[in-house]
Amino acid sequence: MAEDRKAGAALALSIPAAIAAVAAYINSRKAGAAPPGGELVLPEEVVELLVALAASVDQIDDTTRAALRALAELSISVQGWPANTDSLTSIRVLVAVTGTRLPDIFIPSGMSLVIKAWALNPGLLQIGASQADCTNINQSFPLLPSEIVAYQVQNANQIYIAGTVAGCTACLTVEQRKRGGG
Repeated sequence: MAEDRKAGAALALSIPAAIAAVAAYINSRKAGAAPPGGELVLPEEVVELLVALAASVDQIDDTTRAALRALAELSISVQGWPANTDSLTSIRVLVAVTGTRLPDIFIPSGMSLVIKAWALNPGLLQIGASQADCTNINQSFPLLPSEIVAYQVQNANQIYIAGTVAGCTACLTVEQRKRGGG
């Protein structure tokens, strides 16, 4: 299959070159053209080249038809954007310096949990995948006051947040589906 593609590509690239070679040959022969009524005899190589060109055109047509058939048989499935939800959840969480696990909030498929550092925070928020990660400056994601980050996780409780000083707050929001609504 890959060899057929390579051969097709080489053939497509060689046809214009072959046509240019024939045209160059004919142009070079104009100066010594046959007398009126005489014949212009093409060398055997040029005749073979023209025969090869004619044969390759049929092969290109067959290859094109095969590609179009393959495209027609493809079935493409596109999920698109997530469906709109019918509700949302927004809460504020007081963050401990030692790290706080976010509350149990389900995140619908295709939606994101948005975390905003409260504008009046006295320090940074640090986000991590565990209590140890969120308190380690080398393994956490820092948020300045009023800065926002979004995560596509299944549940907010997969995330831990620590404050660099006492009194930091995180604001969370996510679209939700009403219970029993799917």
